Amino acid sequence: MKCVLRLACVAALLPCPALAAKPTAVDIHHQLIRYRVAEEGVGRALDYSTREFVANFLEDPDSPYSALRGAPPIANEIWWSDFVDSLPFNAADKPAVALDMLQWQSGFTKARPGIEVAVDAAAARRYRGREVAANAIKAGVDADIFWKASDMNGAMSTVAAGHAVALQLLRELSRMKATTDDDQAHGIKPDVLARYLAQRNPQNIDENDQRYLADLLRYAISKGDFTVDTDGHRQLPAAYRVARVAAAYRDAKGYINANGYCLGNEPHPREPSGSDATEYNRPLCFVAATDRAVQSWFRRQMREEASSVRLAHQATDTASARLSFWLNTVLVLTDLAPFVEIGEAAVVDEMVGAGALAEDGAAFAEDRANQLTCRIRK
Repeated sequence: MKCVLRLACVAALLPCPALAAKPTAVDIHHQLIRYRVAEEGVGRALDYSTREFVANFLEDPDSPYSALRGAPPIANEIWWSDFVDSLPFNAADKPAVALDMLQWQSGFTKARPGIEVAVDAAAARRYRGREVAANAIKAGVDADIFWKASDMNGAMSTVAAGHAVALQLLRELSRMKATTDDDQAHGIKPDVLARYLAQRNPQNIDENDQRYLADLLRYAISKGDFTVDTDGHRQLPAAYRVARVAAAYRDAKGYINANGYCLGNEPHPREPSGSDATEYNRPLCFVAATDRAVQSWFRRQMREEASSVRLAHQATDTASARLSFWLNTVLVLTDLAPFVEIGEAAVVDEMVGAGALAEDGAAFAEDRANQLTCRIRK
């Protein structure tokens, strides 16, 4: 019950779309699902797979380095213009803005310094590297949090990335708390962030603080929403943020490969660039890879790290139990985060709860998501 109440408090502080909102405050993908389901019915609106959705936007959906399609087929659909008109924001070129936000939220963009991400000399120093900075900045994680989470988790970069994003979420929520009179804000605990940043021994991180941070991240990943920070900057969905931070840690460690994986902002010519680029969990030129590709690498990296940690019920020490907890109950949720079927089920369920759709629609969407889950878990 405490967990439910805590998450309800978090939800109360998360930014919600409103009439004449900023484009960065509107979840275009969720709006797209709602619009098509309402206009066409669940069966017709959801008659596509994740790969078909991805192929609308990427020239080569099998390449981690694919460029964006110049004219996405989805933007030529008859219903697209009416959908864009229905979105609750104003912009000089509303269709272009809507498409840009949909590409961003869906993980189709990269983290190239000077293109998708601004990286100046000061940022490169704070994050100790140009590529490190680009990935961490796109993930929206401040340098002090980035390095502290790394210090507290050592070689377990995927767990460190989870901690970093959870701590950053708490910082963002704490800033919102400072400017709101909402009674629900009492569920936000800035002292958890302060204690973590002051800690020098990972063994001494309070268990309740660990679970509080895990609740924040678990909720954010499960919800699938992107957020905006207190300055109005758009943030990626939580699963992509975690993956980008893990990539930044990998870049920070350096590589055995003498040539590196990047040449400037592009993958090194000696490196594979098609589907074989992701074989054997090899690192990527992360700044040149899409968020979806980085997240796919993260899932493989997470499993590799998990294999070195004993399961929680077999652990004989606190460190192993803590790592297993994060890997097996929080970060495991990233397995399904990139699949549109999961997001569809959540949105359709919300529509049913709001009385905008019959329950059989939710059952249809849930069945699609369940079939996907079964295929992945086998």
